[in-house]
Amino acid sequence: MTEEKDTDATQKEPKLVEEDESGSSKNINNSSSRRSNHGKGMDSSVFRFSNLNFTVKKGSKETKILSDVSHTVKWGHVLAIMGPSGAGKTVLISALTLDATFGTTRGTVKLNGVPMTDKMFKTHSYVVVQHDKHWPYLTCRETLLYAAELYDVADKADMPTVVDEIITKMGLDVCADTRNARLSGGQARRLSIAIALLKQPTLLFLDEPTTGLDAAAAENIMNEIVRVAKEERIIILCTIHQPSTKVYNSFDETMILSKGREAYTGPVEEAVPYFESIGYPLPVQTNPAEHFLDLVNADFSDDAEVTKILDMWEEKRPEAATTHHKDWKEEEVTGVTDMKRASLASEVSIMFRRCATMIARDPILYMGRAVLFLISNIIFSLVYLKARKYDQNQAANKLWITIWHVAVANNMSVVAVYALNDEFKTILRETKNGMVTPLSYVLAKTILVLPIMIVFGIFALGIPSYAIMDVPGDTFPIVLITWSLTLYIYECVAESLSVWIDDPILGMLQFMNFWFGGFLFGGFLIAKRDMFWPFTLFYYVMPYSYYVRTQMYNQFEDTTWEPCCVGYTNRTSCPEPFCADPPTGSNVLNELSKSYAVVQGDVSVGENLLILACIALFWKLTYIAGVFYKTRQVSKILPN
Repeated sequence: MTEEKDTDATQKEPKLVEEDESGSSKNINNSSSRRSNHGKGMDSSVFRFSNLNFTVKKGSKETKILSDVSHTVKWGHVLAIMGPSGAGKTVLISALTLDATFGTTRGTVKLNGVPMTDKMFKTHSYVVVQHDKHWPYLTCRETLLYAAELYDVADKADMPTVVDEIITKMGLDVCADTRNARLSGGQARRLSIAIALLKQPTLLFLDEPTTGLDAAAAENIMNEIVRVAKEERIIILCTIHQPSTKVYNSFDETMILSKGREAYTGPVEEAVPYFESIGYPLPVQTNPAEHFLDLVNADFSDDAEVTKILDMWEEKRPEAATTHHKDWKEEEVTGVTDMKRASLASEVSIMFRRCATMIARDPILYMGRAVLFLISNIIFSLVYLKARKYDQNQAANKLWITIWHVAVANNMSVVAVYALNDEFKTILRETKNGMVTPLSYVLAKTILVLPIMIVFGIFALGIPSYAIMDVPGDTFPIVLITWSLTLYIYECVAESLSVWIDDPILGMLQFMNFWFGGFLFGGFLIAKRDMFWPFTLFYYVMPYSYYVRTQMYNQFEDTTWEPCCVGYTNRTSCPEPFCADPPTGSNVLNELSKSYAVVQGDVSVGENLLILACIALFWKLTYIAGVFYKTRQVSKILPN
């Protein structure tokens, strides 16, 4: 293995060192079946951030959230970042994980002397966010198995053994086969950490790991975090609001923040002597953490006194970003390894299986909708039951039942906006942590959803259209394809809105606007010729005109209708408002087109299907662009 030093860290991309299989290091836990993802040299790493500043600009006003925050943490150590609410703890974690896109970060952040990049983070780091969210329809064991496969931590035959070891190590045996939606707060938090351990990161970030937990659960979680750092030789940085004395004493180092500045950073055992040396001794029988937080809480302490404490540390602290560790040299840990991951085909296969499992168990998003399509379309068919006969007076009703059979189904895709928005937020976290790639997610989801549209069509049309409404059976293939393609357009719109609009409620409202627009510009409520000209564009880009035209042609073309105006010598004397003579399907369509211009007696089915496919492709590409854009949004760390 060769290594290259980056001579200009602020200007150049990091030099990643390729690790071959023969040079991979021995796994630090005792699992013989688990591959090491640390790579040679990565199990003795050092993380350094120096003079980190973060500002948020609103108009001409610039607010400084972090000011010259610095520290260095080595492998096996836990840095606890404490401070009152609003001190900047979460912002610091966001800046260090390249997730602070809401402002400007300046300073230096390095792992083993190499500036942190998105690629390096995905390879060597993992962040556990404040609120745990796992796939609700998977069990704890299944979640870990899929994560193990995606991280490619062992041979396939050894995966269950590796997962069982992690389950036991994290105390998850009791809930191993429980669905994630039913896990307690502590169990969900331990599951999050277990997934992180499967990756074997060099650097682990935890944002408020004890939020929402009782004192006993919080102590157990933090003890586990400290143990993990030692055993797995991981660098851990965690924010914590108010730890107990026992939890506080278990940390290696602490950083106390207030107003975005450091009040103290260093070994836990040196914090009490330091504050005593500047005139703030620890009262008897007082939790050190509570004492420090009371001193620097500007909401309840004198602001001038808090500023004085911050200024004193700025004068007394060691040189920015130096370390208290004396047993290592930075030049000995320069460089990071570029680890291998599962192939794209393997990743797509794993994602496909995971998505299929969740779809099969989710009662609402897919199977639930299929049943609703069947029930709602049966109801509409019964309402329009008189249109079953090929009576020319029912031709217009046949048009409307054809519209309702797809329109109601399209409307129900609004639930997909909410569900897919929630799903994508989990995918964002998985891509952030290097578990999946956006391409594998898009491919697996598309491959799985396309045949589901056909299944939806069978539910929506089989009984309602062909058994109840007596649509000619030989039209089923093309009618099914047209219906499914139209629904797929609305599904792609739902996907796009779920990604581009963060608030799912706003996304659902925009979907309803699109659905109503499809009706308004479909050509059956108002003819294209009667639309005010700027709005005719929507007639061409909305799907319903192509759908209605194609479906009516397919259903009417080879049909024979009951004759009308029987006994009348000419059409003008016949009182019936609608009459095609002779009563062929083509003539009925031509007669119907006088009232509904969207209907035509001569239609190019292939051309209309191609246009529908192009509309679906446009929205699918919009969705894909959103997935890639959102998953690649990272904050840059600029030089001071």
